[in-house]
Amino acid sequence: MSILECTFSAEQKRHALEQVLQGNTFSRADQLKRFLRYVCEMEIAGRAHEIKEYSIATEALGRSAAYSPGDGSSVRSRAHSLRQKLQEYYETENPEAEIRIELHKGSYIPVFVERPGIARIPEPPVVKPVKAGRGFAFAFGAGALTALVVGAAALVLLISPRISKSIDPELRETWGPMLHPGAEVVICIGSPPALLLKSVKDGTPPLNSNSLPAPEQFASWYSGLHMMDGGGKLFMQSSLNTVLAGDALAAVRAVRVLTDSGASVQVLPEWGLRPLALRGRNVLLIGSPNYSPYAGRVLRGTPFSVYLDPATREEVIADGPPGAGAKQIFRPKRDEFGQMTQVYGLLTVVPSQVGSDRKERTVIFSGITSAGPQAAMEFYSSAADLKDLAARFKQEGLTSTPSSYQVVVRCGVDRLLALTWSYEAHRVITHPPSFD
Repeated sequence: MSILECTFSAEQKRHALEQVLQGNTFSRADQLKRFLRYVCEMEIAGRAHEIKEYSIATEALGRSAAYSPGDGSSVRSRAHSLRQKLQEYYETENPEAEIRIELHKGSYIPVFVERPGIARIPEPPVVKPVKAGRGFAFAFGAGALTALVVGAAALVLLISPRISKSIDPELRETWGPMLHPGAEVVICIGSPPALLLKSVKDGTPPLNSNSLPAPEQFASWYSGLHMMDGGGKLFMQSSLNTVLAGDALAAVRAVRVLTDSGASVQVLPEWGLRPLALRGRNVLLIGSPNYSPYAGRVLRGTPFSVYLDPATREEVIADGPPGAGAKQIFRPKRDEFGQMTQVYGLLTVVPSQVGSDRKERTVIFSGITSAGPQAAMEFYSSAADLKDLAARFKQEGLTSTPSSYQVVVRCGVDRLLALTWSYEAHRVITHPPSFD
């Protein structure tokens, strides 16, 4: 069958790559997976011209810096095996794959292609990479996630430079395998279902098939916002592309810590991933159970979780459903005007694959409003707070930080953004949840 070579977004290419890496065909081919991931990420980052036999040998296959292409044919033989495996994968395991990865004979640069006859959905415009103050290259798609707040550099970090900065020993100890040069970390952001509002002067519905007239009671509120469209009939449409401001700030903070260590980072929306794609990987998940299915799946097996209190109709963090025997409940506080002044974040650390000898971990940042995940991330990024937490573990007789635990973080807020954060409570998880 003939195949058409096309131009795809970074997200589409990464999705195609993850499909292959998670497939059964490559389940026992770790070297080939490292080979494929390396060349694909270099191509996605616009660095295909840097893919050489030497770089593959030293950066993907673990050969020493003294490696010489003339001394052996290990890279060439792995490339031959990789071509065969890719052909096997697409012929037997995933023949309906819309986007395929090819490695042409005589080249180490991957080519992303699609089958003919597939109706492609037009991609949103992509902002060209810009240089952040630290010199990192970022790029983001306008339709991937729409709110990384003012000044946020990106929603997909293509590939970070392999230059590690000085990392506080407390952070390195607590973050473990994530803070090593070359470590691969996925930052996964949950996005709540949202209804986007837009008024149209001539009253004609927008072209989106899911656009519906908004209830009349929304009109007066919307008109008071003085939006640029100038008024008109109000419509609403569903969306999964909206990120909460606190969650976005948490992601930016995580990117800063990880790239300082020389890690390779991907920032991806949860709705575009299957849980299997995160299994066995280093994952920072930002989101709460009410809008993150993955967080909900994990936290249902942990001591603390985020619940809706049926009595007060507000979110709380508790060690069980409120009204059903919960012993510890952390509730938000409000001022005399009803505005929240204090909420709580929830930090959860568990192995990414329970029962395995692998060291990868999953860290979940949840909480009350989006200030909760932001506060949990700030706590996890603070050497002073982590040092205090380590001292608490030692007081309990633990010689080192446990592999699974939770921390409740108290958070002062202003307009639902975290201003302050401090330790409130913790639990060691003796039986980590399995979320296969």
